[in-house]
Amino acid sequence: MRFTSVLILLLFTAIYSVSAQQAKDSLEVGRQKIKLNEAIETALKNNPNLAVYEYEIKSLDKQKIQAGLIPNPEANFEAENFLGGKELSGFKGSEFTLYASQLFELGGKRSSRIALAENEVNAAKGEFELRKIELISNVKETFFNLYRILKQIELQKKFIKLNEDILSTIVKQVKAGKTSPAEESKVKVALINSRIELDRLQRESLSASSTLSSLLGTTAKRYEPVFDFYENIFSPPDREDVIAGLEEIPLIKIIETEKVLRAARLELEKSQAVPDLTVSGGVRYLRELNTHSFVAGISIPLPFFNRNQGNIQSAEVLLRQVDEIKKASKLLVISKINSSLNNLLSAFNNSTRLKNEIIPQSEKAYEITRQGYLQGRFAFIDLLDAQRTLFDAEAQYWLELADYYKSLIELENLTGKTFIK
Repeated sequence: MRFTSVLILLLFTAIYSVSAQQAKDSLEVGRQKIKLNEAIETALKNNPNLAVYEYEIKSLDKQKIQAGLIPNPEANFEAENFLGGKELSGFKGSEFTLYASQLFELGGKRSSRIALAENEVNAAKGEFELRKIELISNVKETFFNLYRILKQIELQKKFIKLNEDILSTIVKQVKAGKTSPAEESKVKVALINSRIELDRLQRESLSASSTLSSLLGTTAKRYEPVFDFYENIFSPPDREDVIAGLEEIPLIKIIETEKVLRAARLELEKSQAVPDLTVSGGVRYLRELNTHSFVAGISIPLPFFNRNQGNIQSAEVLLRQVDEIKKASKLLVISKINSSLNNLLSAFNNSTRLKNEIIPQSEKAYEITRQGYLQGRFAFIDLLDAQRTLFDAEAQYWLELADYYKSLIELENLTGKTFIK
């Protein structure tokens, strides 16, 4: 029975060793090192989502040209008094009139259209800047996530090496009859589990690398982030620096742009209330007299019923609405900034304590326990506990650092400022 159990353990060990090696080989092939600034520059240059907004801005620029054009004149031809009865039979008393008419827009309609088109372009540019900030945040988040996973892979390999060293020691003790074979089986199970976790992390790294490649617009490439801020973490920014210039925050500025845009729409609606003037003029030929005369006319609608009052009132309501939107957005932004700052400071303090206090003490405790176990002063369970404590502390360090940089990225996305350079 014991032989069968050992055989199964060895079989699982072999399977996951091959699987891990295949994942490792897959990671090593075609891996390209890239720095954070290089990743951001590549994304801004190649990401197709940004190109979509650039086309939108170009389209609005062309609509601005259209908004400034004046109405075309109209050419008209009229024939009267022909194919009638008696004196008007045939074309005897016919009259032919050829004239042109031109619509003159009053009330500043043309200038209002141009102003609205200009503000639509500005609004699109503001939206484009927001999308750039969002893209940079996504690139940084994915970049750091991939970096964290690769660091966890290194840590997992270290953990596997520790388990292999322990297993080697226990195998010798089992052969010498100094310890129970059950302890050997426990270590083998732990080794298999650690290799399973390594295999999972390696698959996760492939997925994160694929996401980064997609953001950079360079499909089918595998990247290895080059970054040293994890090893040399910098102090978090002051709250005053983060919150300073609240009105210049992109999410707030774009609301001001929307307010100007809605004010321009209101002006256009007001101009629509002013009737337009149509002037016409031409020449008329009288066949019966075999002569011609000139004709001229002016027409203008009488604004008795429709003065565009409904559209004007609607535009006024929407303009007032912006003030409430701005107030709500400010409160939301400040709330998110405070939340991100709290998470940032917590992650910074935790990672600093882990790096400077907990991990060194855990390493010391593990080494003392390992030496004591070899000398017979500690039980095997004490060695496993010390090993697990060290591994958990190092893993927690990387998770706290990941939270720290995630909070920094959130602050960058909210404020439009750059804290990670």
